[in-house]
Amino acid sequence: MIARSNEPALPASHWLLLIAVGLSSLMSSMQGSALNAILPFVARSLEVDLPTIQWVVLVYLIASSGLLPAFGRLGDMIGQRRLYLTGFVGFIIGSVLCTLAPSVLWLIAARTVQAVGSGMITTSSTPLITKSLPASHRGRGLSAQIFMVYCGLSAGPGVGGILADTLGWRWVFLVNVPVGLLAAAIALAVIPKDEGTPSSQGFDVGGALTFMTGLAAFFLLLGGGRGQHWPWGGSGALVAITAVSTAAFVILELRRREPMLDLRLFKRRFFSAATSSAMINYTGYSATIFLAPFYLVNGLGYDATNAGALITAMPVTMMFFAPFSGWLFDKFGPRFPTSVGMALLSGGIFLMSRLGSAPSVMDIVPRLMLTGMGIGLFSSANGSAILGSVPREVQGMANGVVSIARQLGMMLGVAVATAVFSARHPLYTGLGEATATAAAARDAFFLAAAIALVGVFTSLVRGKSSDNYS
Repeated sequence: MIARSNEPALPASHWLLLIAVGLSSLMSSMQGSALNAILPFVARSLEVDLPTIQWVVLVYLIASSGLLPAFGRLGDMIGQRRLYLTGFVGFIIGSVLCTLAPSVLWLIAARTVQAVGSGMITTSSTPLITKSLPASHRGRGLSAQIFMVYCGLSAGPGVGGILADTLGWRWVFLVNVPVGLLAAAIALAVIPKDEGTPSSQGFDVGGALTFMTGLAAFFLLLGGGRGQHWPWGGSGALVAITAVSTAAFVILELRRREPMLDLRLFKRRFFSAATSSAMINYTGYSATIFLAPFYLVNGLGYDATNAGALITAMPVTMMFFAPFSGWLFDKFGPRFPTSVGMALLSGGIFLMSRLGSAPSVMDIVPRLMLTGMGIGLFSSANGSAILGSVPREVQGMANGVVSIARQLGMMLGVAVATAVFSARHPLYTGLGEATATAAAARDAFFLAAAIALVGVFTSLVRGKSSDNYS
């Protein structure tokens, strides 16, 4: 206690750095959760269906996750400050383009620009904190950043709903401009210029290209790339591109001394099981948070404000239970909180699939809270366990792998939920559009619950983290 009281106070420049990083974390996380909440209104405005509007979400996740490891290396080469500020330029330009979108194709392209900027910001934020703050304050600085992410996730659905109902859905993108400019101005003023000692490690162009190509081809296939829609060979070509790109990526990364992603980490059973569990966890989360607005708005008739308020129950509960997850991890180890968390997630989504034709608010909110409780209990404990299972010198690489697993899970959740919804919706059309939407969404929730149930098994079979150092 005495040592802590004698710690030197942070200078104003460090506080301003935390404010800038906090604002950027709040901006990007709120953007994603706000957009998910109002997607039915965006689809209605642009006159497109669910399989089409999913690409507004998917293209962002594909671009940001595919470029994540590449930006990690790029930050080492050109400097984190330069990467961070360049990211703001891309994100703000992308936000303006989203606001002006006259069609869904324009919006998808603008979201790609936005994703590139967001990837740069996300990749460089944590290194800026760890490099700039003294060791005695780094943990609290990183915790503050994570807290701002949870605040953005929690506030996004409500803010998005209110903006959509009052000013229009385009304002969800436009609010990024003043916030982004403020954060960028603060960062420009307080972050020291990058030192002139660029990394000697070369940029893994082959790894980045094969990873992005395989990822894009796979989700084009999963998102409905039927042969009649693809003149250059249809789904067969997409399967071939996915397989060849994946094989080339694995071969390239295993041969490199300094790979973009160290695939050898997956030799550790604990790491493999925990990473798989993370992907499954975010698949369940993403399927639920993506479909819930369509279920509430198009199926049950809620407006954007009330739908957003209901959806907020899930991220708020996540934020509340995440610290409790850390306490359980310290006391019992990773198996208990992660397995229980996955079970609660599966149970919450399953109960969403069992909702009746006219559920009340008190029917919906507890189910969303149970889902959020499961995610909150799982995430912190699983993340801590993964980083504790590998040597310190590869923790940065391990964190990058987990980030990609998280993004892959979110993409799978959107794609699988859309595929199930699209397949089941025609079976219920005779009951009316609203009833058909609600019934198809419930079927998709059921499959998401089954996928999350697999995560209970992967969390239980992970073994002991101490086994991985041998």
